[in-house]
Parts: sequence; C-alpha cells; structure tokens
Amino acid sequence: MGIGAEELASRTAGRAEAGEPRARGYWELVWSRFKRDRLAVASGILLVFVLLACFAGEPLAEHFLGHGPNDIFPLAADINAHPVGPWSHVPNSHGVIQVTAKTPRTLFILGADGQLGRDEFLRLLAGGRTSLEIALGAATIAVGLGVAFGLLAGYFGGWIDAGVSRMTEFVMGFPVLLFVIALGRTIGDRFERVTLHGAFVPGVLSLVVAIGLFSWFYPARIVRAQVLLLRAREFVEAARMVGSSDLRILRKHLLPHVAGSLVVYATLIVATTIILEAALSILNFGVGLPDASWGNMIATNWGTLLAPGGPGAYVESQFVHTSWLTTFWPTLALLLTVLAFNLVGEGVREALDPRARRR
Repeated sequence: MGIGAEELASRTAGRAEAGEPRARGYWELVWSRFKRDRLAVASGILLVFVLLACFAGEPLAEHFLGHGPNDIFPLAADINAHPVGPWSHVPNSHGVIQVTAKTPRTLFILGADGQLGRDEFLRLLAGGRTSLEIALGAATIAVGLGVAFGLLAGYFGGWIDAGVSRMTEFVMGFPVLLFVIALGRTIGDRFERVTLHGAFVPGVLSLVVAIGLFSWFYPARIVRAQVLLLRAREFVEAARMVGSSDLRILRKHLLPHVAGSLVVYATLIVATTIILEAALSILNFGVGLPDASWGNMIATNWGTLLAPGGPGAYVESQFVHTSWLTTFWPTLALLLTVLAFNLVGEGVREALDPRARRR
C-alpha cells in the first residue's frame, strides 16, 4: 500500500524533531564548508564593504561633503604648497572674491591630493569605483567568452576543438600587457569618450574591452578540459536518449558542473585586472586625469613611463609637492582588495573540492 503525501510529510517532520540528519544539496554543502573558512568569510565581508563604499558611498559622501572628487580647492595647500593633512577644514573659495573667517569651509577627511587641492577621500572612492568597473567588466567578458568557446570546443570536438585550441595557444604566446597597450591605442580613440551617458568615466570601456579580449583563453581551457571529461558521462548520454538538444545539454547539464571552477577563476581575473590597471597607469596608458583610478593615484608619487620617479625627480618640477599619504591610501586599498579577492577565490575552491585542503 502506497504512502500518502501527508503521512510522508509527518514522518519527515518526526525525523527532523528526533534529530536525524537530513539530506543537503550540493550548493548547501559548499556554503557550509565555505562558512567554516573564517579568513574567506572575512575577505568576503571586506569586499562587500569596498563595493558598497565605492559604488554607493561615494555619491553619498559627495552629496554630504558638498564637493566632488575632481573639484579644485587652491587653499587646500599651505604657504609652501604642501597639501593639507587628514581631517582638515578647507575654505570653499568657489565664487568668493575674498576669503575671510566667515567663508564656508568643507571637510577633507583624508586631506588633499596635492597642490590642486582635490579631496583625497573622494578620489579614493571614485578611483576604487573606476578600478573595480574595469576589473569586473573585463572579468565578465573573459568568463563569458571563455565559457562559450570552452563549451563548444569540449562538447563538439573535431575542427571546432582544433580551431579554439590553436587560437588560445596563439594568443597565449604573446605578452598580454603589450597586446592590451596596442589594442588600447588602436581602439582607444573610438571608445575613449564612450561613457554610456556618464555611467563610466572616459577610458574605462576601452580598457574593459582590451583586457577582456586577452583574458578569455584561460577560462576557455579550463571549461574545455572539464567538458571533455563530462560529455561521456551517463547523465549526458541519458539526456541525448530522451531527445535533449545540444543547446539544452550545454546549458542545463554541462554548464552547472563548470560553474564552480568559473567562480574561482573569475575572482582571480578580477584581482589580476586591478593590478594590471595600475601597471597600465604607471605606463601612462590607463585612465587619464582628472578622473581618478587607484592606478593613476599611485602614479602621482611614483611617476609614469614618461615621467619616472614622480614630480620630485626633475628640477623643473621641484615646485610640485605631494604627500606620502596620496600614495599610501590607494596602495593600501588596492592591496587589501586584491588580497580579499584571492582569499575568497581560495575559499570557494576549497569549499568546492574539500580534498584540495588535504593535498
């Protein structure tokens, strides 16, 4: 005699009350293992804080402080042209003929960035948003192209696999940094002013496209290798037998099995791209001033390829003064963000494959 739905539900509830273990799904087990990694969880919380601060906190701070990251305050430097320090109240001389004791003042939380007197705190948040937009956008393009090429090459094989494999080997044989610079200079003029109605600062989209187009081959090779193993499994053969199309097999049966590896590698691409953007800024190929990114903020003191050593390295620029804090804050933010992305990726990898910790 069959068991009714109500009786089955009552038995399940009775077992739960009795303390018997219940069956848990795959992703529930992954989340449970990830929560036990305190360093990865702390890194995830830090990333959430950084994302909220850069994307939501910067407009709010700009509103409450009353000025933007590119606004210039000539009086944010002392008589020797050194920028003011943290938590300084600077006279707002915009539209004021003569500065007096009654002149309204604005708060610079982290001080000024140099003689131009721009707010270092707002530029740190705005620069973080720019760097994260480039990193997340490039990672999205790289993972999207990698998934598409990897699934097609691994599932269909034959000339498609051979073509994708030769293309990845060809691209991997050249230095990525040189390719990004060449492609950025080639298409940079077309994408330089494309901001999607002000959603991005000039230069972001060109870097996203250039970096994304030369980062897809690693995810493609990872996906291809996994699909080559999965396409001969029983569940794929069963899907074919019931009449599932190739597109449905790729989307419903194979893609979920490679999603975990892609999440891990996506975090690594984001971390690598943040560093690559800083390197491009030091080479003078990054986001141009006055818009901020963590890369060009670091280059303010350390210089670029065209002006190595920073402003103090040349006699004609000795009058240009900066502070070590103008480099310290973006360097610290970049270091912590990149480290957090790597630790989250490592935590996800170990949660997906518990045996990796014991190897």
